[in-house]
Amino acid sequence: MAVLRRIATPGTGSNRLLRVALVVIWGLLLVYALVGTILIAPRFAVDLEIPLRAAERWTAGLPPYQREAFVSAPGATQPFLYPPYLLPPLAILSKIPRDVLAIAWVGLLALVAVLACRRLAIPWAWLPFVLAWPPFAEGIFGGNVQVLLFGAFVFLFWGAPSGRLREPRDVGDPRVSPAASGGLATFIGAIKVSQLQPWVFVLRHRPKAALGGALVLAAIIASTLPLTGVDLWFDWVAQLRRASDPAWDLGGIAVTRYLPGLPGLAIVAVCLVAAWFVPRRTAGEWVGILSTVGAASLHIFGMLFLGPALLTIRRELALLSVIAITTYSYVGAWAGIAIAVLAFTAGTRWPAFYEREPTTSRVALA
Repeated sequence: MAVLRRIATPGTGSNRLLRVALVVIWGLLLVYALVGTILIAPRFAVDLEIPLRAAERWTAGLPPYQREAFVSAPGATQPFLYPPYLLPPLAILSKIPRDVLAIAWVGLLALVAVLACRRLAIPWAWLPFVLAWPPFAEGIFGGNVQVLLFGAFVFLFWGAPSGRLREPRDVGDPRVSPAASGGLATFIGAIKVSQLQPWVFVLRHRPKAALGGALVLAAIIASTLPLTGVDLWFDWVAQLRRASDPAWDLGGIAVTRYLPGLPGLAIVAVCLVAAWFVPRRTAGEWVGILSTVGAASLHIFGMLFLGPALLTIRRELALLSVIAITTYSYVGAWAGIAIAVLAFTAGTRWPAFYEREPTTSRVALA
């Protein structure tokens, strides 16, 4: 028992040795994931190529939402799942040379990832590990917009750090720009409709900001309707229904995949409603958890939203979580999510589950 106590006590030699061992294991898994799965040439900017091809089909008078895409091999022929109002701007972007656009887009995502990490007060020395973590690495290399949405999420809930301290931003504070709060929250939900939790939280504490963002989005949709037509929206809904079919092998690991029908949808609905009630003091961590667990569509890059909670819990537990996710298995992913969620929840009652070092500044929020 004394040995286990020393290992579990932060600051002891045994505990430091445990942490170093976990970092080494994580580092080896990161190298294996990068070389064997992520940094493969056909994957470069593939998640940009998918919507660009859909826009090209649309401009050529062909359906952007293809039923047959669900039986295609992994790659650029995968189904287009974003809403129709994105097709006009995507059609414009498709005119830019692909290599130039791909490099610029991946570079932008890499920059956003670094800025988000620094906003969360992650030290420069740890950035290579963090950016090599599959949710970041695959998202950046593959050109997935989820990295951009995570950046918006971080800038919504955190201000500029104070040294090594994260600075939570109180969305309900009247001194915080309502345009920024409403705009960032609306942007996340407008691109990823399964992640409306940030917008729901802003609606609770800054209703005018949230509704203002929604009105701007409605105006954008209305302005594109003459181009897209109404029928395309029905096609999009049908495409989302096909994407939610658990039989689709590449459909991700959302809870609705394992609990199809009402049970899964009930969990998604509960997580959406719960965003209304999370405490303002730790809103970013809770909304990130709810956005992950309650996502109707979840892939590896969606786990970025767990990041703030992982930075709060004990390092040993956080390392176990990221190691499990780095295994690239369904069981590992949900094991990592479970560790993060249970540890963060337990820490609200038993502070020993949180990292002792001051990694976040807890300002007095109502």
